[in-house]
Parts: sequence; structure tokens; C-alpha cells
Amino acid sequence: MSSTAFRLSRIYAEGWNKAQQLSADEAENLDIKRAAALNPYASEPEKSRWSDGFAKAMGTTEISSR
Repeated sequence: MSSTAFRLSRIYAEGWNKAQQLSADEAENLDIKRAAALNPYASEPEKSRWSDGFAKAMGTTEISSR
């Protein structure tokens, strides 16, 4: 595995872990803007990888607006 692929896998895990840290109430009331504000990455591909991990942990393929 290349160092870039490994780094991106760790960023995906960061997003997953952040979603798992949310309380049930926080997760229930999360909207797309709040989810985006949790992402510490501003540039690609890191931003998308973190979002993918976060969304997958939330049980969706993307964060929907509520």
C-alpha cells in the first residue's frame, strides 16, 4: 500500500470515528452544514475521504440536508 493510500485510509477512519463520537441527539439533529463544519480538511482528496468515512458511519452514502 502506498503512503498516500494509507494516509487517506486514516483520514477516512477519522471521519468514521468522529461520527461515532456524536450523541444520539447530535446525530439526529445533524444537517449538512453542521456535518461539513466538523470536517477538519479544506482540500481534496482529504476532504472527500473524511466525508465518506463520516457518512458511512452515519449509515448513509452522503449527508443529507434535514
